[in-house]
Amino acid sequence: MADNKDRGNHRNRQEKERADCKDGRIVESEQYEKTGYLTEPYRIFHLRDCMEQQIDFHYHDFYKIIYFVDGRVDYKVEGKTYHLKPYDFVLVGANVIHKPEIDGSIPYERYIIYLSEEFLAKSNEKGETLKYCFEEAEKQQNRVVHFSPESYEELIGCLMRMEQIERQSEAYMNDMLLKSAFMEFMVLFNRTVIGQPKAYITTAAYHEKIIDVIAYIQGHLSEEISVDMLAKQCYLSKYYLMRQFKEATGYSIHQYINEKRIQAARRMILSGMPASKACYECGFRDYSTFARRFKTIVGRAPSKFK
Repeated sequence: MADNKDRGNHRNRQEKERADCKDGRIVESEQYEKTGYLTEPYRIFHLRDCMEQQIDFHYHDFYKIIYFVDGRVDYKVEGKTYHLKPYDFVLVGANVIHKPEIDGSIPYERYIIYLSEEFLAKSNEKGETLKYCFEEAEKQQNRVVHFSPESYEELIGCLMRMEQIERQSEAYMNDMLLKSAFMEFMVLFNRTVIGQPKAYITTAAYHEKIIDVIAYIQGHLSEEISVDMLAKQCYLSKYYLMRQFKEATGYSIHQYINEKRIQAARRMILSGMPASKACYECGFRDYSTFARRFKTIVGRAPSKFK
């Protein structure tokens, strides 16, 4: 999203995704599903390919679970790099910046589950939601889980059962049966996370100072933030910090701050806050600059966003 050409490509990918995401069904495909809009409560994909794929850093306004079956893949999430092993699950929250680095010389097989914010936020009488696994990943700042072997039988069984149900698309109340299998998977997944709190992988590679900078930015979006100030706090040279940050996240520090501020403003507006107030709450000092950046990143003016 660094220039007009990149933004155009980003919008084109979004339009393709929005056109594809219609039926909430499993899709077997040779193409990687990139960033875009989710128009259903959830979508499930089973993908296997050997293509050389160069995927840029990006984020979604929905949540994603990747079940890694096979291949050679490093997954970069908010400054950390995870070397995936078979049976790993990757948890990518909404607006979390990420990208996979794929060795295309061998097949890369994975299941991908897309989940909407609205779906995950629904709670039962106890106030429990399906969002727990993502909240825990955010709290621990570790996005990959690897469960004990005995836990996989039920989880993978649910995924395979959804595929079997999908093949019977004309059967009586097939959509209802698919939804039931999906809900079973999500409940079991969260129960397993609760029962195995140490399942979150802590061996990711990362630059500790960059993670500190990311945490500071995310915690101080409403305040004035400068590269000079961040460098001074981290006891790093300004230019070294800028290079390392770009390598870890794919964004310059300035771009990253803008993205996170606009994401925060978007959430505020969706919750009912006037755009004029969200502008200042998320750290912008004048509305015209805010409105211009909001439209560039989101695609619509903040006054027209709902």
